[in-house]
Amino acid sequence: MSGTKGSALRGVQATGRRLATTPKRCQLPAWSSVCSSSISDGSFRRHSTAAAAAPAGAGAEAENVLPTGSAAPARPAPPLDASTTIISADPFPVLERAGDLNRRNRIPHAWDPAEPAPSGAAASITSADPSVVLWHATRGGLSRRERRLKDEPPVPGVQLPFEKKFTPFSPTKTLAMFIRRKARKYPLEKWCVLRALASNKSPRLPGCLAQFMFKQRVAHWRKSRTSFYHLRGLPSYLETEQEWARRIKRLAMKGYSTSDLEEWSWILEGKTGDEIVQRFVSRDTFKPYFLMNMVLGRDKRIFQAESLAAIFDYISRHYLEPRQKLNQKRVGPEFRSDVFKIMMHRLMWHCAAIWPAALISVAHLVATYLETCHVDVGGDDSVRWQRIRCRIFNSALCALDRRTPIAPYKHIRYNWEAQKVLLAASVRMRPHLLITQNGYRSIRRVLLGMKKTPAEEKAMIRSAKTWPPYRLSWDGVDEQRDRQEDLSRSAKAGIMMVENGYPSQPIDEALTKLGGSLPGRQRTIMTRTDGPPKWNSPNMFVYATWVTAIEATRNVREAWTEFQRPPRPNLQPTADVYAAMLEKLFAEQVPPDSPLLPGDSRHYVFPVHDSNLSAYEISRLTPPSPEDLYRQMRERNIRPNDRLLELLLRNTNSIEAGLQYILDGGYSAIARQALVGWSQDVEQINTLPVRVFDAWIKLLCKTHSNYPDPDPQSFSHNHIPLAIKITKLYQQGNARAAHKDKRPWYTILRALATDKYIVREGEGTTHPHLHTLKVFMKAYRLTVFAKGVDTTIFDLLSLMVRKSTAALAFETRKAKATATPTEKYGDLRMVPVIRLAAEKLHATFKEMVRPISVPSNGDASTRFELPTLQYTLTAPHIFRYMQALGCLGNAQLMLSLVNWVLDSWLDPRILENAREPGEPEYKVLMQMFAYFMEMWPHLPVNDSLQTMLVRTRQKLEALRQTQGCTWHLPAKRMDGDLKGTDAVVAARWLNTQLHTDTWLNKPSRVVRRVRQGAAAGTQNPKETGMPGL
Repeated sequence: MSGTKGSALRGVQATGRRLATTPKRCQLPAWSSVCSSSISDGSFRRHSTAAAAAPAGAGAEAENVLPTGSAAPARPAPPLDASTTIISADPFPVLERAGDLNRRNRIPHAWDPAEPAPSGAAASITSADPSVVLWHATRGGLSRRERRLKDEPPVPGVQLPFEKKFTPFSPTKTLAMFIRRKARKYPLEKWCVLRALASNKSPRLPGCLAQFMFKQRVAHWRKSRTSFYHLRGLPSYLETEQEWARRIKRLAMKGYSTSDLEEWSWILEGKTGDEIVQRFVSRDTFKPYFLMNMVLGRDKRIFQAESLAAIFDYISRHYLEPRQKLNQKRVGPEFRSDVFKIMMHRLMWHCAAIWPAALISVAHLVATYLETCHVDVGGDDSVRWQRIRCRIFNSALCALDRRTPIAPYKHIRYNWEAQKVLLAASVRMRPHLLITQNGYRSIRRVLLGMKKTPAEEKAMIRSAKTWPPYRLSWDGVDEQRDRQEDLSRSAKAGIMMVENGYPSQPIDEALTKLGGSLPGRQRTIMTRTDGPPKWNSPNMFVYATWVTAIEATRNVREAWTEFQRPPRPNLQPTADVYAAMLEKLFAEQVPPDSPLLPGDSRHYVFPVHDSNLSAYEISRLTPPSPEDLYRQMRERNIRPNDRLLELLLRNTNSIEAGLQYILDGGYSAIARQALVGWSQDVEQINTLPVRVFDAWIKLLCKTHSNYPDPDPQSFSHNHIPLAIKITKLYQQGNARAAHKDKRPWYTILRALATDKYIVREGEGTTHPHLHTLKVFMKAYRLTVFAKGVDTTIFDLLSLMVRKSTAALAFETRKAKATATPTEKYGDLRMVPVIRLAAEKLHATFKEMVRPISVPSNGDASTRFELPTLQYTLTAPHIFRYMQALGCLGNAQLMLSLVNWVLDSWLDPRILENAREPGEPEYKVLMQMFAYFMEMWPHLPVNDSLQTMLVRTRQKLEALRQTQGCTWHLPAKRMDGDLKGTDAVVAARWLNTQLHTDTWLNKPSRVVRRVRQGAAAGTQNPKETGMPGL
């Protein structure tokens, strides 16, 4: 397979070299340099080639605007509705969307007139050399290979274009690269592929759209007189006017016209992913499948769930419904299985990034397609139909084992629910869909990430303290139990795989060890993890078995025992094996009162059990320290890989040690200098993998000191500004990391929102908390603008608001610890920034609880069971938001938050883990209710708010009696006169709102810039209902 791809790429590059090779003495055919003035019908005509003759050597840069051919479409153009306006008299009108005022200023069309070019920039072709024109117009004569064999010189002129119908490259991917790169320089391999697409004459729709957009881009360059040095030779490979007219005629035979190409080009020219989706669904007409796949490309930044809901509705009405209604005239070709697989994978990718709960809806979409695909995909061949359905079904199962980028273990239940929807659909079909071996492995990976069931917890509690952890029988009920009850769900899925005839391979053995083993084998600990890595080489799965055996242990002694027991004799450990052992050595001891069980978290280990072992045996079984084990690995000449480097950087407390680890990893000295701010070489920073760079940012934030060090050569302070600086540099040069990697920014924001603050050097009058708040708000705005909003950044903003109000209320830490206010406040210049942060916080919460609006003319919401909310708010998020509102003294919003929580009881998908007593989230939610009742007596509450509180209690009682609600508001505290820390903070914050002259009249320059920068996206406090902020 790799040889085929390599030969294909070499063929494309060779074609590009043939197209680019032109003798210096020849004259290139080109378009005329001057367009005549427009005539009455709005069309344009060209000068003849002879009249546009120019001196030899003018080159490809002398070509002018590309004209378009005209052809009558085979089908009538779609009717123009009220939102469509014709703004041009051209034969191919431009569709102008209502409300888009910048429509006229976008990229010009290929048929727009251009300014006359100077006479010296005319086309470089003359009629004195008829051989060039004849050779270019006809395809007869000897080929270059035949002329080379006969020792004849090559014919001067532009070579024949690339004319393969099924190209060795993807036209859709190449066009997406062209749109994405814009004015950036093209590497040689990408330029060869782009040049081959520009000269390709295939009538396929992606090629037609690419030719159209190329002509648009060249027309824009010619009209605006901008330099396009990175695509200097592109116009010479495009089609002439006659060739373009022939292409349009062939396109009309398929039922499309130039207006369709214009509309598709307008869709793909959107600035953001959400804007592209809005343009795509703005007209209720059928659009080709390749355009849908381009809209759902991974390079599109889609942040709004409404955009994905509109995609679901469009697929339902245009791609699925016509297939079910036999009497309805089809508006498009068959929905082929290969096209649907691409669309399914990209839709899952976007849903996992911004809307994890919608993965279940994608599963319903796949099930609907599988139930209705036999007419178009399989035809009358039942065997082929069943094979195609099984391939799509297993591809969907394998795609659902990928974790979400934010809080993967919290959202893993959506992956399992989606897989259950597919499994249920396969049972309903006749014949049943068969699960492949990779499908079973994907199911096992998802089950490994789930929380333990009560039966699995019972089996784990009754495990022996010695190793191996055999299952003990505590009473007669345990003696009479079925042995299958001791197995985990992942292990049972492995048994089903073997029963269906699939042989067990090393990767299956690794999954079995993580699932708690099988009957007749050594028992291990059921470990909640992502599963073994998906290596390409089967030989690496032997090491995966060794790695998982170390991970599926309870303490460091058991892990060291498995480390010294390789799966094969004389098998030497690799960096992954050392990483698994070092992870156990770096893990913390589980607290005595923790509810965690063995295998629940990889960040905690349980204490060792000595039993009756002697001191010598204990010393023999005790593992070495992390430093000694790492030194042993380096003595074996084993370099740390990316996983091990990430682990070492996250667990070290020294910058010098971190630089030494990066040196051992084989990275250059310039890259290490750039990581500490001594070099601005962006290319060297980009050599670091994303996970290693994220670990380095965490090390900088962890070693940041709140107090300046007098030694200028020390690395003990001011690390967070350095982390912000190098993160910007890294993501500017690494587009993939800038597109989807949020972890470095979240690490920086978490450090600023907890116990770190930045001391501004050289300005002793600036309060550290004020500067920290400004830096946090700036980083918050940049992160939200580039990567969108999610529950993590909302949680960090709540923590920052509470921290800032406490820093304003108490001048010293001692006063905050004793909740004793002093006469002096903190820096009063923090007040306007805190107000801005509070407005942002409330606006973010309103955005997160806003129901998703789906199109009213479709039934996608009910057919695919679309979730009502985009974000999955949990009880800890609600509790921290309540604490932030309490420090701000806003009783109205606190009561509104309680009412929203009570209303969410009617929707089982909201706060679903906080409904049963005994759950961790249930306890946190009860703490939130208790905090609300504790703060209520100390807030300025009028009679209307008291009446609203009484109604809230009545609503809760009605839910308890009719809906079985388990929540309750605690009674009024008897010690209501005793103020807590947050009550004092709220009182002093409200007091600052009465004396505004100290900060409102003369705000600092940074405060004014922050306020002006957020004025466009911040709502008015009166409009958002935020009195007192």
